[in-house]
Amino acid sequence: MSFSSELKGELARINVENKDHMLAEISGFLRVSGSLRLAGGGKFSILAATENPAVARHYKMLIRDYFDCNPGLEVGMSQMPGKAEKKGYRYALRIRPEDKSEKILRETGMMLIREGNDYLSDGIYQPIVRNKGCKKAYIRGLFLGCGTISDPHKGYHMEFVLDSKQVAWDLKKLIGTFTDLSASVTERGSDWVVYIKKADYIGDMLGIMGASNSMLEFENIKIERGIKGEAARIANCDNANVDRALNASERQLRDIRAIQEKMGIDGLPEQLRQVAVLRLERPEASLTEIGEALNPPIQKGGVNKRFRRIHQLAEETLGEE
Repeated sequence: MSFSSELKGELARINVENKDHMLAEISGFLRVSGSLRLAGGGKFSILAATENPAVARHYKMLIRDYFDCNPGLEVGMSQMPGKAEKKGYRYALRIRPEDKSEKILRETGMMLIREGNDYLSDGIYQPIVRNKGCKKAYIRGLFLGCGTISDPHKGYHMEFVLDSKQVAWDLKKLIGTFTDLSASVTERGSDWVVYIKKADYIGDMLGIMGASNSMLEFENIKIERGIKGEAARIANCDNANVDRALNASERQLRDIRAIQEKMGIDGLPEQLRQVAVLRLERPEASLTEIGEALNPPIQKGGVNKRFRRIHQLAEETLGEE
């Protein structure tokens, strides 16, 4: 099971008792998963679909408990996103007029009245998200309806795929009401996508939605990836340092041999002769190790300065040829 499916399973098991929070979560889910069907006589049925059975059961019970009605649950076949050859099940909640569909539309803010006429609203109905607890519940409902999260072992990405530009920008604003948290919006084909790619923000979002177990797992994976990344960085730095040291050693040996062929290293000043002899004897030694082998020992910078002087003498020697 994917991390996203496990997360939705955890969210669907949350027992919501506060009535305001129940309404906010139902509103978020229906806003992105619900559609209307004509039922005759100017009335509507609400159809809310999901491919997750736990999510379907969760909202069937939540709607039943809040609105005192019993929505029907229909099961059918569904094409799995991105998998042309693979099909899964589709679970649809059907709320008919006798199940208080009109009351649900009005109380969730999906149907409003203006100048005596009913109209279907767009965006997030602000009275529903009037406090922090309702905001968290609403975001949870949206995520269970249209959200996904990538496997944190592979990368950090959470998104809400919406068919309404207004809902997308309202959601971005809603997420931004939480301290040190923000999201981005982009257009993808006919959809609007609200997404978060920063690992710390995704972890915060899991906590906001109430997924404590998934949040802990996410944080553990993030720490593990951080440790591995740091180890790889150190290893790369070490390899680069070794390469640089070997290249420097080869250059120093060429300089010393050029001087040796032209005048012999015994003709060098004593300080330069000492490091030249040590380099010939120990081609793979670091500058620090050569400095420690001298009598008296000197620092790495002093050794490097002597090799620079040897390089200058080698160039002068070659220039005389």
